[in-house]
Amino acid sequence: MKDWRVYASFVAGAAFAWSAGLAYVPMLLVGVAAVAAFLVLTRFESRPDPGFDRSRNDRRHGARSEVQELAWAMVARDGRVSERVLRRVREVGAGRLAAHGLDLGDPADAEAIAALVGPKVLRTLTRTSSPHPKMAEIKHAITMLDRIGPNNSPGSTLT
Repeated sequence: MKDWRVYASFVAGAAFAWSAGLAYVPMLLVGVAAVAAFLVLTRFESRPDPGFDRSRNDRRHGARSEVQELAWAMVARDGRVSERVLRRVREVGAGRLAAHGLDLGDPADAEAIAALVGPKVLRTLTRTSSPHPKMAEIKHAITMLDRIGPNNSPGSTLT
């Protein structure tokens, strides 16, 4: 070692232990501990690490990250859709049915809704208790809602 401060720290530690009245082995151990403390303390930098300078992009509606979050949130651990997806399908379904003069929340319109999109889709859209529907049921509901279209013509589809 070329640095004389390492030797000086050993001598200072050993001299302190000797003046305290320690035996030879503990005195040598205190000297080695002083060298270790010196080496550790000289390796610390007083300047903090520079921060990570990364430009942050504003999240835009419909951006890739939003679609990715929606995809991850679609299916829960048990293979059934999450509440978020079910809620969104209900919103779209209510809008599509309202264009046909039907109210998803009105029990009097249940028969007309079942005739338009099918009883299975009606059960999927009005389900309020657990377990949530499976992904296949949601796909079927979306297909049927897509078939009735956003306006009053029964054969129109999304564009």
